[in-house]
Amino acid sequence: MPLLASTVKIGDQSRSSAHSSVPGSAMPVKYLYLCSLICLLLLSASCASFYTTQARGKDLDAAISSKDINTALKLVDNPKMKKGKDRVLYFLDAGMLHYYNGDWEISNELLQLAEDAIVELTTKSLSKAATSMLLNDNALDYSGEDYEDVYINVFKALNYLNLNDPEAAFVEVRRIDDKLSYLEQKYADMAKEMSSNTKGSSEVKSGSNKFHSSALARYLSLMMYESIGDRDAARIDFDNIRFAFESQAELYPFAMPEIQHPLQRKNQPLLRVIAFSNRAPKKTSHEMHIHTSKDMLLIGSVDSEVNVSTIYWPDIEEGYYFKFALPHLEPRPPQVGQVVAVSPDGRRFPLQKLEDVSLVAKHTYEIKEPLIFFKSVSRSVIKGLAAEHAKEKASRRNSSLASVLLSIAADAAVFFSENADLRLSQFFPGEARIAELPLSEGIHEIRLEFYSPAGNLIHSQVKSVEVRADKPNLLQSWYL
Repeated sequence: MPLLASTVKIGDQSRSSAHSSVPGSAMPVKYLYLCSLICLLLLSASCASFYTTQARGKDLDAAISSKDINTALKLVDNPKMKKGKDRVLYFLDAGMLHYYNGDWEISNELLQLAEDAIVELTTKSLSKAATSMLLNDNALDYSGEDYEDVYINVFKALNYLNLNDPEAAFVEVRRIDDKLSYLEQKYADMAKEMSSNTKGSSEVKSGSNKFHSSALARYLSLMMYESIGDRDAARIDFDNIRFAFESQAELYPFAMPEIQHPLQRKNQPLLRVIAFSNRAPKKTSHEMHIHTSKDMLLIGSVDSEVNVSTIYWPDIEEGYYFKFALPHLEPRPPQVGQVVAVSPDGRRFPLQKLEDVSLVAKHTYEIKEPLIFFKSVSRSVIKGLAAEHAKEKASRRNSSLASVLLSIAADAAVFFSENADLRLSQFFPGEARIAELPLSEGIHEIRLEFYSPAGNLIHSQVKSVEVRADKPNLLQSWYL
């Protein structure tokens, strides 16, 4: 737990809590105890919350790595989360766990609840973009990251395919296209609203959307069109997959997997294998610092990469120092480096990467990152200046000891209210791999082998699947 130093105007050492003398003042003992208790409660509450989260995360990691879905569900199941500000997180986590467990209907019910809540909360955030400037995101309802919102429909489509409802699966794939086309405009509207209500003269701008088409979504669509005999529509999806790779190089910096062209393939049935592996990114906290000069904010980080930016802030005086924390998406170390499908006759089919969900998460997050940055800066400055004003009044009205304690309490309140929002769903995969196995109609047993990045076999399973000419013939597996 880092020690807190008072937020002071640089150069004004007479008000620095680190150097103030504490004479035997006539401060009431009750008042001293009260101020001390406030500081201790702030410190202990923060530490307890941090370690509770860490412990829960470790237990979840252990459960998911051992494929112990029942234990993971027990850890996730929290009655308070189902109706509170973290309800989207609960619906996402529980929905994905039930998908991995093969509970297709329950999974879809939960993912639908997550999607409905995201729509409701996004609508509210668009209408209140400016009025929520002073609220830390931790205090708001979690409305989901954009990649989570997109992949909800991928897994709902997979659930419907498992439930033999291809029409409903088609609807989910189309929803993905709608969401991607709206993504950039959503944050552009939010940035415009924030710009019109901000003190600074700098215009707030969102990032650009680099994710316009999901190869994974298009592949599901191709597969479904082929199963109903619409090869021309499947051909369009094939072309869209190729275009996704060619036009989105930052999202697909790997070769397009081998996919049989719908108009060129033979009539022999294909078994399509999709394996989800690794886990999507986690959020980490980056500490940021603000120094002020006349009418200007200088903002930098304490990370290895030192990036300093400036924001025009009229009427700010020189010499103030504030700090805050920003959330940052960080990739998790991969557990899986290769997946191989083995047919009954011993043929081995390495699965090739079709979608890097972690890269999609990173680039879609960058669209709103400038808004998070500006909102955090504005909130930190406004709160910091308010705390400074309160400390100045306290120093004039109270003894030295009371002034010191009130300064610490004010700075603690600002510090703990500016923690980064690290909420994120836990169980979306980091990547999707595919292989196409030419097989005869009938029931086949397929062995799936998962290898570590070093090439060691870490998990294998045998799945029985029926291959038919009039079905999508999709085999799904996972190892996170």
